[in-house]
Amino acid sequence: MLIKFAVQDFIQDKRYKNLSPKTLEGYSRALKMFHEFCVVQEIVNVEDISPMTIKSFLINLQSDRGNNQTSKNNKLRIIKNFLSWCQENELITEKQNAGKKVNYAKEDINLKPFTDQQIKQMLSYLRNNKQRERTFISYRNYIICVFLLGTGVRLGELVSLAWSDLDLRNGSASILGKKRELSSVPLTDKLIKELAEYKVFCEQHFDSLCPYVFCTDKNTQLQNESVKTMFKRLKEIMNFDVRLSCHTFRITFAVKCIQNGMDAFTLQRCLRHTDIAMTNRYVRMFGTALKSQNDQFNPLNNIEL
Repeated sequence: MLIKFAVQDFIQDKRYKNLSPKTLEGYSRALKMFHEFCVVQEIVNVEDISPMTIKSFLINLQSDRGNNQTSKNNKLRIIKNFLSWCQENELITEKQNAGKKVNYAKEDINLKPFTDQQIKQMLSYLRNNKQRERTFISYRNYIICVFLLGTGVRLGELVSLAWSDLDLRNGSASILGKKRELSSVPLTDKLIKELAEYKVFCEQHFDSLCPYVFCTDKNTQLQNESVKTMFKRLKEIMNFDVRLSCHTFRITFAVKCIQNGMDAFTLQRCLRHTDIAMTNRYVRMFGTALKSQNDQFNPLNNIEL
């Protein structure tokens, strides 16, 4: 079967299975790039895709597009998913499934959180800016950072959060995460008070309250790119040596929870990781429990040397 038609059927099947628009967009973009690469290599049929075809594509992504290992692995995962679907639907045999013969590349793990000083500096600037300008955008940006620090939600989860998802009385938020799974995230008393005051401000600022918690100055849903632009401008002002993004807030949330004694299973639920291996990555890098437990219980403590 032609790769082009197989990709179309694959995307249609994923759309039928009600995958999120963002996931569908990622699948379509990656497979379009792979299809175009295959055509240049004069490969048009799914059964003619070889492990070397996939490896050459990944090398091309790195050399021509500057993709890092994480980006390449993400696209490889999509290609593997696509070829497995082709096998399940008998477009290729198991032997022809080239995706099974290509391994993921090792990734350079770079989990760099904000320091305490950077957090204080950032919130101080946003707080003063809010008081000085007294504009909706200044206040909204402050609440965005506070909410990210207090919950560790992802960018997509942030912009899609609705007021109806918040239970300020009982201190929880319903978050629609990856794979469109709904999870309950606890809110601290501090965050509840901040959100309650922000809601009153929004009700007074606009004629009607926007369904979404974080909206534009036109009272419409905030988009991913707007948040990224906000952080880009803030980074220029702060001049931090760390990336300023929702993901860095998420890393910071995880690191602070670990350093304050939270166990891996609780952190997994807070971050909504489907695989605890991802949570353990944070624990291995930033956990202090092992050292403190060793300092307390090491056999050498009670031995005179």
